[in-house]
Amino acid sequence: MENVVSIILTAGASKRIKSNQSKVFHEAAEKSLIEYVYSTAKKISPKNIIFVCNKANINQITKNFTQAKTILQKKTKGTADAVLCTKNLLPKNKDVIILFGDVPLIKSGSINRLIKTHKSSNGIGCLLAFKAKNPQGYGRVEIIGNKVKKVTEEVQANKKIKQINLCNSGIMICKQDFLFSNLISINDKNIKKEKFITDIFEIAYKSKKPFLFTMCNEKELQGVNTREDLIKMDITIQNEIKKKLIQNGVTILQPETVRVSYDTKIAKDCTIEPFVVIKKGVIIKKNVTIKSHSVIESSIIGEGSIIGPSARIRPYSVIGKKVKIGNFVEIKNSKIKDSTSINHLSYIGDSTIGKNVNIGAGTITCNYDGKKKNKTIIKDNVFVGSNTSIVAPLTIGSNSTIGAGSVITKNVPSNSLAIERTEQKNIKKK
Repeated sequence: MENVVSIILTAGASKRIKSNQSKVFHEAAEKSLIEYVYSTAKKISPKNIIFVCNKANINQITKNFTQAKTILQKKTKGTADAVLCTKNLLPKNKDVIILFGDVPLIKSGSINRLIKTHKSSNGIGCLLAFKAKNPQGYGRVEIIGNKVKKVTEEVQANKKIKQINLCNSGIMICKQDFLFSNLISINDKNIKKEKFITDIFEIAYKSKKPFLFTMCNEKELQGVNTREDLIKMDITIQNEIKKKLIQNGVTILQPETVRVSYDTKIAKDCTIEPFVVIKKGVIIKKNVTIKSHSVIESSIIGEGSIIGPSARIRPYSVIGKKVKIGNFVEIKNSKIKDSTSINHLSYIGDSTIGKNVNIGAGTITCNYDGKKKNKTIIKDNVFVGSNTSIVAPLTIGSNSTIGAGSVITKNVPSNSLAIERTEQKNIKKK
């Protein structure tokens, strides 16, 4: 929307999460909290996003979000001061939306509803509110009809106010001129000695220009302050992703034991067995089975393939159709073509494996010479016997056979048998 600007507040001290890293860069389902909020903001105001940062995170935010503007809040003086910092960066004649870098579940649909309520009333602003099962810790919203009279922070609330279960999300929209002409008058005369942006609601009400409010689901407004909050957030996002996958035709057995990523793509008629971990950048095509205790990251799994149990598919691997990757097999940065079988206890790295290849148990590609990674190429219809070491760089031609227990250090021509093995000697015991 061209008539709004989004301000994302990220300048909190992050003390309760007990980390050297700003809490907004901690991840849930392989994506940082701040990336979720930014993705939503881009749907609302793609060309007008401003981050309010602290000294600890401004460089990282500036580097990661080059299309947005950043401003430093030099001292943590509260949310009103944080928003006030953006005054000179704001494009004129645009309403201001306030978002929070640690509230990643907020949906663009809820913000659009907030904007619609605001626009239809032609008022000063609108607040996104919710009813909490346990309102402890939240600011309480006092209303008269559909108008906001006042928002009281938990630390300032008396017993009567604490009985209110209508809570402040902090997410709001406000006309720019009203917001900035009144933020400057907000003081820090409170227990926390901070300038609370929530004071703007009482100012508006007393000015006979009250905010309206619209409701939102409490789950969408879940925030992160502690490690416990982060784990809870991750579970919530994991459950949402897995629910969508199941609804789209994926069978996930014991889904509570399976981890996926925010960008996981799984086609219909796939089966994911218990204790599977799917990291970011994974595409799984239809009719694939991922067996228990397998880990896949940044790879593509072709139609009809079977992975695992206890297999590891590392980044930049492409698995073709009807491939079998068995137990305790590791694939790294390799292309495995259709109908190939690597069933047991093998490592394939920096390799291209052709169609209809059989890799015997205990086979490894020795791809690192201490200085650089080297490439192994195995062409179609090759049979590699068990316990073979293939020392790259080399090529094994099509329709060849490698004898079990061999150490292959030279290219093997097509239609050949390659054996490298010392003669067996039997010596009688004395």
